Amino acid sequence: MAARLIGLVAVIWCLASAPAGAAVLYVGDSLGVGTAPPLRDQLGGVRLDVDAKVSRSSGVGLDVLRSRIGPQHEIVIFDLGTNDDPASPASLAADLAAAREATAGRCLIVATLNRPPLNGVSINGLNRVVVEFAARTPGVQVVDWHAAAAQPDLFVDGVHVGPDAYALRAKLFADAIAACASSGSAAPGSPAAPSAPAAADEPLRPPQAVAGRPAQPDPALRPRPRKRDPLRAPAVQVARAVGVGADFG
Repeated sequence: MAARLIGLVAVIWCLASAPAGAAVLYVGDSLGVGTAPPLRDQLGGVRLDVDAKVSRSSGVGLDVLRSRIGPQHEIVIFDLGTNDDPASPASLAADLAAAREATAGRCLIVATLNRPPLNGVSINGLNRVVVEFAARTPGVQVVDWHAAAAQPDLFVDGVHVGPDAYALRAKLFADAIAACASSGSAAPGSPAAPSAPAAADEPLRPPQAVAGRPAQPDPALRPRPRKRDPLRAPAVQVARAVGVGADFG
Protein backbone atom coordinates (compact mmCIF):
# COMPACT_ATOMS: atom_id res chain seq x y z
CA MET A 1 0.00 0.00 0.00
CA ALA A 2 2.80 2.40 0.98
CA ALA A 3 4.67 1.63 -2.24
CA ARG A 4 1.58 2.35 -4.29
CA LEU A 5 1.03 5.69 -2.51
CA ILE A 6 4.66 6.60 -3.17
CA GLY A 7 4.15 5.66 -6.83
CA LEU A 8 1.07 7.85 -7.19
CA VAL A 9 2.89 10.74 -5.51
CA ALA A 10 5.59 10.24 -8.16
CA VAL A 11 2.96 10.45 -10.89
CA ILE A 12 1.54 13.69 -9.49
CA TRP A 13 5.02 15.16 -9.06
CA CYS A 14 6.08 14.10 -12.55
CA LEU A 15 3.04 15.57 -14.25
CA ALA A 16 3.06 18.68 -12.08
CA SER A 17 6.66 19.39 -13.09
CA ALA A 18 5.84 18.83 -16.78
CA PRO A 19 4.44 21.56 -19.07
CA ALA A 20 1.17 23.12 -17.92
CA GLY A 21 -1.84 20.87 -18.47
CA ALA A 22 0.21 17.64 -18.57
CA ALA A 23 -2.08 14.59 -18.71
CA VAL A 24 -2.50 10.88 -19.35
CA LEU A 25 -4.24 9.86 -22.59
CA TYR A 26 -6.32 6.67 -22.49
CA VAL A 27 -7.46 5.13 -25.80
CA GLY A 28 -9.55 1.99 -25.36
CA ASP A 29 -12.60 -0.14 -26.14
CA SER A 30 -15.53 -1.09 -23.88
CA LEU A 31 -13.13 -2.36 -21.23
CA GLY A 32 -11.78 1.17 -21.20
CA VAL A 33 -15.31 2.49 -20.72
CA GLY A 34 -15.53 0.41 -17.55
CA THR A 35 -11.96 1.02 -16.38
CA ALA A 36 -11.65 4.77 -16.87
CA PRO A 37 -14.00 6.00 -14.09
CA PRO A 38 -12.31 4.09 -11.23
CA LEU A 39 -8.90 4.88 -12.74
CA ARG A 40 -9.70 8.60 -12.69
CA ASP A 41 -10.69 8.26 -9.02
CA GLN A 42 -7.49 6.39 -8.17
CA LEU A 43 -5.29 8.98 -9.88
CA GLY A 44 -6.63 11.78 -7.73
CA GLY A 45 -5.74 15.11 -9.29
CA VAL A 46 -3.93 13.69 -12.32
CA ARG A 47 -5.74 14.64 -15.52
CA LEU A 48 -6.98 11.63 -17.52
CA ASP A 49 -8.19 12.22 -21.09
CA VAL A 50 -10.28 9.23 -22.20
CA ASP A 51 -11.45 8.13 -25.64
CA ALA A 52 -12.99 4.67 -25.28
CA LYS A 53 -15.70 3.07 -27.41
CA VAL A 54 -17.46 -0.29 -27.59
CA SER A 55 -16.13 -2.78 -30.18
CA ARG A 56 -13.09 -0.68 -31.09
CA SER A 57 -10.21 -2.56 -32.71
CA SER A 58 -6.54 -1.67 -32.39
CA GLY A 59 -6.50 -0.38 -35.98
CA VAL A 60 -9.34 2.05 -35.32
CA GLY A 61 -7.79 2.96 -31.99
CA LEU A 62 -4.52 3.78 -33.71
CA ASP A 63 -6.30 6.43 -35.80
CA VAL A 64 -7.91 7.80 -32.62
CA LEU A 65 -4.54 7.92 -30.89
CA ARG A 66 -2.99 9.85 -33.75
CA SER A 67 -5.83 12.37 -33.76
CA ARG A 68 -6.06 12.84 -29.97
CA ILE A 69 -2.45 12.86 -28.79
CA GLY A 70 -1.03 16.24 -27.89
CA PRO A 71 2.05 17.73 -26.24
CA GLN A 72 0.25 17.66 -22.87
CA HIS A 73 0.07 13.87 -22.89
CA GLU A 74 3.12 12.65 -20.97
CA ILE A 75 1.81 9.07 -20.66
CA VAL A 76 -0.38 7.12 -23.12
CA ILE A 77 -2.52 4.05 -22.46
CA PHE A 78 -3.28 1.98 -25.58
CA ASP A 79 -5.77 -0.50 -24.12
CA LEU A 80 -6.86 -2.36 -27.26
CA GLY A 81 -6.65 -5.76 -28.97
CA THR A 82 -9.66 -7.58 -27.53
CA ASN A 83 -11.65 -6.93 -30.70
CA ASP A 84 -8.81 -7.89 -33.05
CA ASP A 85 -8.87 -11.13 -35.04
CA PRO A 86 -6.91 -13.72 -33.00
CA ALA A 87 -6.04 -15.48 -36.26
CA SER A 88 -4.09 -12.37 -37.39
CA PRO A 89 -1.73 -11.43 -34.56
CA ALA A 90 0.58 -9.71 -37.04
CA SER A 91 -2.02 -6.96 -37.46
CA LEU A 92 -1.95 -6.19 -33.75
CA ALA A 93 1.86 -6.28 -33.81
CA ALA A 94 1.87 -3.67 -36.58
CA ASP A 95 -0.62 -1.47 -34.71
CA LEU A 96 1.44 -1.62 -31.51
CA ALA A 97 4.57 -0.65 -33.41
CA ALA A 98 2.70 2.24 -35.01
CA ALA A 99 1.37 3.31 -31.60
CA ARG A 100 4.95 3.36 -30.28
CA GLU A 101 5.93 5.56 -33.21
CA ALA A 102 2.97 7.89 -32.64
CA THR A 103 3.75 8.27 -28.95
CA ALA A 104 7.42 9.02 -29.63
CA GLY A 105 9.35 9.29 -26.33
CA ARG A 106 6.32 9.12 -24.06
CA CYS A 107 5.74 6.20 -21.74
CA LEU A 108 3.28 3.79 -23.40
CA ILE A 109 1.08 1.37 -21.45
CA VAL A 110 -0.45 -1.72 -23.09
CA ALA A 111 -2.34 -4.69 -21.64
CA THR A 112 -2.68 -8.43 -22.19
CA LEU A 113 -6.13 -9.70 -23.15
CA ASN A 114 -8.98 -11.97 -22.09
CA ARG A 115 -11.78 -13.25 -24.30
CA PRO A 116 -13.22 -16.56 -25.52
CA PRO A 117 -11.86 -18.14 -28.72
CA LEU A 118 -13.15 -16.85 -32.06
CA ASN A 119 -13.72 -19.50 -34.74
CA GLY A 120 -11.71 -21.90 -32.60
CA VAL A 121 -8.69 -19.56 -32.28
CA SER A 122 -7.66 -18.56 -28.77
CA ILE A 123 -6.34 -15.22 -27.57
CA ASN A 124 -2.87 -16.69 -26.99
CA GLY A 125 -1.32 -15.40 -30.22
CA LEU A 126 -2.48 -11.83 -29.54
CA ASN A 127 -1.21 -12.01 -25.97
CA ARG A 128 2.15 -13.25 -27.16
CA VAL A 129 2.37 -10.21 -29.46
CA VAL A 130 1.66 -7.85 -26.54
CA VAL A 131 4.19 -9.51 -24.22
CA GLU A 132 6.96 -9.60 -26.83
CA PHE A 133 6.28 -6.00 -27.89
CA ALA A 134 6.59 -4.78 -24.30
CA ALA A 135 9.72 -6.87 -23.66
CA ARG A 136 11.66 -5.51 -26.61
CA THR A 137 10.44 -1.90 -26.71
CA PRO A 138 11.93 0.77 -24.43
CA GLY A 139 9.47 2.99 -22.58
CA VAL A 140 6.62 0.44 -22.56
CA GLN A 141 4.80 -0.81 -19.46
CA VAL A 142 2.52 -3.86 -19.68
CA VAL A 143 -0.58 -4.49 -17.54
CA ASP A 144 -0.99 -8.26 -17.31
CA TRP A 145 -4.78 -8.35 -17.30
CA HIS A 146 -4.67 -11.92 -18.60
CA ALA A 147 -2.99 -13.03 -15.37
CA ALA A 148 -4.87 -10.73 -13.02
CA ALA A 149 -8.26 -11.85 -14.34
CA ALA A 150 -7.54 -15.58 -14.20
CA GLN A 151 -10.65 -16.11 -12.09
CA PRO A 152 -13.88 -17.20 -13.78
CA ASP A 153 -16.09 -15.49 -11.22
CA LEU A 154 -14.78 -12.08 -12.31
CA PHE A 155 -16.45 -12.29 -15.70
CA VAL A 156 -19.96 -11.65 -16.92
CA ASP A 157 -19.59 -12.87 -20.51
CA GLY A 158 -15.98 -13.99 -20.85
CA VAL A 159 -14.73 -10.44 -21.54
CA HIS A 160 -16.53 -7.85 -19.43
CA VAL A 161 -16.45 -7.74 -15.65
CA GLY A 162 -18.33 -6.20 -12.75
CA PRO A 163 -17.56 -3.03 -10.75
CA ASP A 164 -15.12 -4.64 -8.30
CA ALA A 165 -13.07 -6.18 -11.11
CA TYR A 166 -13.04 -2.90 -13.03
CA ALA A 167 -11.65 -1.28 -9.87
CA LEU A 168 -8.94 -4.00 -9.82
CA ARG A 169 -8.20 -3.33 -13.48
CA ALA A 170 -7.97 0.40 -12.80
CA LYS A 171 -5.48 -0.24 -9.99
CA LEU A 172 -3.25 -2.19 -12.36
CA PHE A 173 -3.23 0.74 -14.78
CA ALA A 174 -2.60 3.20 -11.94
CA ASP A 175 0.40 1.10 -10.90
CA ALA A 176 1.68 1.13 -14.50
CA ILE A 177 1.30 4.92 -14.62
CA ALA A 178 3.28 5.16 -11.39
CA ALA A 179 5.96 2.94 -12.93
CA CYS A 180 6.09 5.27 -15.94
CA ALA A 181 6.66 8.26 -13.67
CA SER A 182 9.27 6.55 -11.52
CA SER A 183 11.19 5.37 -14.58
CA GLY A 184 11.32 8.82 -16.10
CA SER A 185 9.00 7.94 -19.02
CA ALA A 186 10.78 6.19 -21.90
CA ALA A 187 13.95 4.52 -20.72
CA PRO A 188 17.08 5.11 -22.81
CA GLY A 189 18.74 2.26 -24.61
CA SER A 190 18.25 0.11 -27.64
CA PRO A 191 15.45 -2.42 -27.97
CA ALA A 192 16.38 -6.04 -27.59
CA ALA A 193 16.39 -8.18 -30.69
CA PRO A 194 12.89 -9.55 -31.28
CA SER A 195 12.45 -13.21 -30.58
CA ALA A 196 11.15 -15.57 -33.22
CA PRO A 197 7.33 -15.60 -33.27
CA ALA A 198 5.72 -18.71 -31.84
CA ALA A 199 3.04 -20.66 -33.62
CA ALA A 200 -0.38 -19.02 -33.30
CA ASP A 201 -1.87 -22.06 -31.59
CA GLU A 202 0.97 -22.62 -29.11
CA PRO A 203 -0.34 -22.13 -25.55
CA LEU A 204 0.65 -18.93 -23.82
CA ARG A 205 3.01 -19.43 -20.89
CA PRO A 206 1.18 -19.77 -17.55
CA PRO A 207 0.37 -16.29 -16.22
CA GLN A 208 2.31 -14.92 -13.27
CA ALA A 209 0.64 -14.64 -9.89
CA VAL A 210 -0.85 -11.18 -9.36
CA ALA A 211 -1.64 -9.40 -6.09
CA GLY A 212 -0.83 -12.50 -4.07
CA ARG A 213 -3.13 -14.80 -6.05
CA PRO A 214 -1.72 -18.00 -7.62
CA ALA A 215 -1.55 -18.26 -11.39
CA GLN A 216 -4.48 -20.13 -12.93
CA PRO A 217 -5.32 -21.57 -16.34
CA ASP A 218 -6.50 -19.43 -19.24
CA PRO A 219 -10.01 -18.23 -18.21
CA ALA A 220 -11.17 -18.39 -21.83
CA LEU A 221 -11.11 -22.18 -21.56
CA ARG A 222 -13.39 -22.39 -18.54
CA PRO A 223 -17.18 -21.97 -18.24
CA ARG A 224 -18.49 -18.55 -17.30
CA PRO A 225 -21.26 -17.79 -14.83
CA ARG A 226 -24.39 -16.48 -16.49
CA LYS A 227 -24.74 -13.01 -15.00
CA ARG A 228 -25.73 -9.71 -16.55
CA ASP A 229 -23.36 -6.76 -16.67
CA PRO A 230 -25.35 -3.53 -16.30
CA LEU A 231 -22.65 -1.60 -18.14
CA ARG A 232 -21.88 -3.78 -21.14
CA ALA A 233 -24.50 -6.50 -21.53
CA PRO A 234 -26.73 -4.47 -23.90
CA ALA A 235 -23.80 -3.79 -26.20
CA VAL A 236 -22.90 -7.47 -26.28
CA GLN A 237 -26.49 -8.39 -27.12
CA VAL A 238 -26.59 -5.87 -29.96
CA ALA A 239 -23.32 -7.21 -31.38
CA ARG A 240 -24.66 -10.75 -31.34
CA ALA A 241 -27.98 -9.69 -32.86
CA VAL A 242 -26.29 -8.13 -35.88
CA GLY A 243 -23.79 -10.98 -36.19
CA VAL A 244 -20.64 -9.06 -35.35
CA GLY A 245 -18.83 -12.11 -34.07
CA ALA A 246 -15.39 -10.50 -33.76
CA ASP A 247 -16.55 -7.61 -31.59
CA PHE A 248 -16.16 -8.45 -27.91
CA GLY A 249 -14.97 -5.37 -26.08
